[in-house]
Amino acid sequence: MKIRVGSLLDLSTIDWPGHRTFMLFCSGCNFRCPFCMNTSLIPTNSGSEVNLELIEERVLANIGFLDAIGATGGEPGLQPEPIVALYKWAKERGVKTFLNTNGSNPRLIEELLVRDLLDHAAIDVKAPFRPEVYGKIIGLSVGVERVVMNVKRSLELCRRAGLSVEVRTTVVPTLIEDEKSIREIARVVKDCGIHVLQQYFPFEEVPDEKLRRVKPPNRVELLRLARASLEEGVREVYIRTREGGMERVE
Repeated sequence: MKIRVGSLLDLSTIDWPGHRTFMLFCSGCNFRCPFCMNTSLIPTNSGSEVNLELIEERVLANIGFLDAIGATGGEPGLQPEPIVALYKWAKERGVKTFLNTNGSNPRLIEELLVRDLLDHAAIDVKAPFRPEVYGKIIGLSVGVERVVMNVKRSLELCRRAGLSVEVRTTVVPTLIEDEKSIREIARVVKDCGIHVLQQYFPFEEVPDEKLRRVKPPNRVELLRLARASLEEGVREVYIRTREGGMERVE
């Protein structure tokens, strides 16, 4: 079996904090977020097809340094079969599994949970769960109602299973930066896991030219928004910045 990836990373300590993770950066994404920082991975034909056996060999070669394998993107939910097969292989060898997803394919999450193949998930919640708002943030004008429903379903599946979940919201100037939006998100995700507010950074590859020129939100702004999430009942809230990494907010 093969999987299409943009790249492989033999050791990451930041994708799943506290773990040493082998990461797959999967090709293809069904969203068109104007602030995307991995635009090269958006096309479904980007990157190259890799045999799962090759990935397994690389994991085994580094098994003394690793405790997990993870997939991000792009969107790994677009390639469910190889993800399930790889995670089954990993779990049989005592390696933990991690999925970073936009939540649009709850069927993959359900299968992984039913088969006990998932230890941790990071689910991107891009905006308040109103289709007209969510669509703007993910760059889509059709099918947004189903996207919102699927993201909610993914979160609920993880919550019911008691899975370790990191809900991620990227704070993007001019798009998603206001306290009202963060409070709306927090009210929905408060029982799903920790909430991480990520600092947007204007990389050159960001699709929207205007967003390449905005100033990233500073730590003080992120702390203010994080406290709003806490006030809405989220038990653990963090901010993630380039300069300070991941920081819990009290």
